[in-house]
Amino acid sequence: MTVCHDTAIILGKTRGDPPAPPQRTTTITPLTAREPMPRAFYGLGAAFFGLAVLDRVLAVAGIFSSLLATLFLAALLAFLIAPLVDLLERRLHLHRIVAVTAAYGMVVAVIALTVATIAQVGVREASDLVGRTDQITASIAALAGNLQRTLGIDRSLVDLAALVERAQRETLPAIVGSLADQTQLIAQSVLSVFGTLFIVVILSVYAAANPAPITGTLRRVVPNRHAEMLTLVERSVSQALRGFLRAQLALVLVQAIITIVLCGAFGVPYPFLLTVSTGVLMFIPFFGPPLALLPVVFVVLAFRPEVALPVIAGLAITQTVLVNAIQPRLLRREVGLHPILVITALLAGSQLAGIWGAIFSIPICAVITLLVRFWIDTRAVNEVEGIDLDETVAAIQADNPEVEIEQAVAMAADQAEAMFEADTAGAP
Repeated sequence: MTVCHDTAIILGKTRGDPPAPPQRTTTITPLTAREPMPRAFYGLGAAFFGLAVLDRVLAVAGIFSSLLATLFLAALLAFLIAPLVDLLERRLHLHRIVAVTAAYGMVVAVIALTVATIAQVGVREASDLVGRTDQITASIAALAGNLQRTLGIDRSLVDLAALVERAQRETLPAIVGSLADQTQLIAQSVLSVFGTLFIVVILSVYAAANPAPITGTLRRVVPNRHAEMLTLVERSVSQALRGFLRAQLALVLVQAIITIVLCGAFGVPYPFLLTVSTGVLMFIPFFGPPLALLPVVFVVLAFRPEVALPVIAGLAITQTVLVNAIQPRLLRREVGLHPILVITALLAGSQLAGIWGAIFSIPICAVITLLVRFWIDTRAVNEVEGIDLDETVAAIQADNPEVEIEQAVAMAADQAEAMFEADTAGAP
């Protein structure tokens, strides 16, 4: 009976009930056991998608590049004039609007005086220099011929003097003709530049007159837990940019003094034009000092070849001291960057954004370095047991109120490292 009953049950299930679906066994392969090809495929796909999105973002940003550049220049101008505005407001007890008006009035007056001086003296010297093109060519050709005879190079192989004269005859008319053909375009570009500068000044005046809404909105957008990091970023940007500008202005001043002294001592013509051109070239970080030598060397070879040797020797010595002693110390003191980081930032910035990338790569690198150092110091403290970051930083700032947060965190990291080394040395 039992067998029959079981058989009936089985038959009943077979005849009346639908057959149960077959059970499938799924085997989950661990990620580490999969083939490397799918992972490489997914990784390449994600990288391609990321690059495609980045390309679209850069394309959209390129459409608004002029607007972004205008806003950036306005913010930069307001940032640079803000210390002068704060000084006038604090020392003379002026209203904010009055202080902004006085500060911008001073800046505009200095710019107008500089432009007027360049227009009167610089244009006169430049016109005279262009008018003496034949004399310059003859002088340089004579120097090239003397050099060829000194080196013993046969003129049948190469004639350096003829090469100089031919280059002058072919290059100068082409440059003059190109400038004449593009006169209208140049005039339009100049008008556009002046219009953009006017807009930049207006926007920067509004930003400097009432910066509270801009900074307040930024602080509200950033979560409160990152308020300390936002303050650190603002202070690091300010320190890096102002330190970089101070370093570059110091280099420009040194180069201007060298140029004036050499021109006065050896009677080199066009001192104002040479001082302005070398000063402008000095604003290019790291590569500026060597480039600033070229105008002086060119003029002294063309007009005073008899004093070319002492002038070039003096330039070489002073530039060696400037590049190898003064410039690294200035950048390390004002910006806090090692020369290797300076060169790396310059190369990366120039490849990404040309001359503007080369100019602003150093302060950007300084900000990134400061933030990375702050993160490393914070992590170093948190990894050591027996020391609390907030308590240590508060104690350091209580003893030294002038110490900034990043300096206090660095000092806390030194204490944590000393504690770790003491514990390691005392462990059996």
